[in-house]
Amino acid sequence: MKRIFIILCLGFFMANNAQNDKITLPSIMIIPGLNQYQNLDDLDKLPFNLKVGMATVNDAFKNYGFDTKDFEAAYDKVRADLQINPCDQCELTELLFNSSAADVIVELDLEYIETEHGNKVTVIVKANHFSTATSLASEVCESNYFRTTDVSALTKSAINQINNEDEKGNELSYIDHFMLEIIDYLERCMVDGARAEMQFIIGEGSNLTMDSKISQAGDQRLKYVIEDWIEANSKNGRYSISNQTINQLMVDEFRYECDSKPSRVERKLVRFFDGLDMKIEIKRNRASIYIKIL
Repeated sequence: MKRIFIILCLGFFMANNAQNDKITLPSIMIIPGLNQYQNLDDLDKLPFNLKVGMATVNDAFKNYGFDTKDFEAAYDKVRADLQINPCDQCELTELLFNSSAADVIVELDLEYIETEHGNKVTVIVKANHFSTATSLASEVCESNYFRTTDVSALTKSAINQINNEDEKGNELSYIDHFMLEIIDYLERCMVDGARAEMQFIIGEGSNLTMDSKISQAGDQRLKYVIEDWIEANSKNGRYSISNQTINQLMVDEFRYECDSKPSRVERKLVRFFDGLDMKIEIKRNRASIYIKIL
């Protein structure tokens, strides 16, 4: 019953989005939990049990119709890119999002425990979407004790344990509930838009201020030109400017289409300032975009 229920939910989600020309199910990538693997070099020597758990959860998503991405291929690409463009502080989740590896990245931790009366695994999964700096869904899944060393079978037991039910009384397993939380977030994201923070800062040595009049924009002050761009490009006019001084303009909420990516917002900003004949530097960290006006 629960499998039929979640398939119906996924089908409704895809049909709904097809009518609105939106994305269907998001692309998913399972990666090792970064609490233990913060150093990129550690990823070259992942434990066998963790790899098995990652593959098992990946198969669960694939069986439900999600587009799953290969972590090792994406990781190899990130490592190759870093050889060309090294960075001082490289956080893997951000690097993968910036390379557009997947819409949702699921961090997975696995603990395998052996006892006299059987073995079990505990699987912790945490989902991150490119539009938010915080986790959108998480589950702690624990299997029963079995007299087996098959980590894949124990992982399946853990994620398929019944732990919840919906408003209509349908039973939900850990993995069902986890997937539906992801879908629920995306449905809300498609209505409300993805969220980004922006910081417009006048660089040191620049002859501009936020009060400077810009001839390419009809002698309007720079702060008003930026505000007009924000209003025109935000989804449904949703934005919030939190602070404004002579040298900076802080936007704590800028909404854009959820099926877009922050890189597209970045490209729009570059074209905007090119039209004003201004040089800028842009740095992006998933839900934050930093624009320095030179």
